[in-house]
Amino acid sequence: MRLLTALCVIGLCAFATARGWRIWQFAATRAQVIAHQIPADAVRSWIGAPGLASAALYTLLTEAPATADRDASRRRTDALAALLAVRPMSSTDWLSLAGMRLVMGQPHQKVLAGLLMSSITGPNEAAVMVQRAIFGLLQWKALPADARHRTIRDLAGAARADAIGDGAMADAKNVLRTKSAETRAQIAGLLRAAQVPAAKLARMGLSVAPADGGARQGS
Repeated sequence: MRLLTALCVIGLCAFATARGWRIWQFAATRAQVIAHQIPADAVRSWIGAPGLASAALYTLLTEAPATADRDASRRRTDALAALLAVRPMSSTDWLSLAGMRLVMGQPHQKVLAGLLMSSITGPNEAAVMVQRAIFGLLQWKALPADARHRTIRDLAGAARADAIGDGAMADAKNVLRTKSAETRAQIAGLLRAAQVPAAKLARMGLSVAPADGGARQGS
């Protein structure tokens, strides 16, 4: 009985030691990736390791692919999808997945699905609302009515909560500047209806005068 107990203890200690060594190896490799000493792909072998999968996937995502590198973009898209399978409540990652699907030229319904999941998982997260709103403004012409409504809700909510910093406000203004006068009038009308103050509309480069364009569909 004593021998059996000793063997069990030795086995558990050996397992813990091996697990600890693997975790230490991952931590050391991850530190090198973050320091840009080795490529992010170095952590790929830990994706299937229990307890390390999500950390390994996040580390893979620290290396942004070049725009023209479709293989790297595909790997990043796959990594985001795998990460969301482990942590499906990350609104930021759903938005990132929508963006990568757009970059990869995937069907627009898949882009919209990622955008919708970001709204569902983080409806009131101010920082993500700003990012979603700018993404939606960029895609305004291709958005169906429900997605446009969510974009306005995000932009209005972030504006009312003073969550839009100067940089994001400038981004929104630059995006809106590329839209037609009819579209800007439509968006301004929708934001006014959502009780966004006139001063903040002006900061986005939108007319503060009442307009009937909010009821029309723009380009």
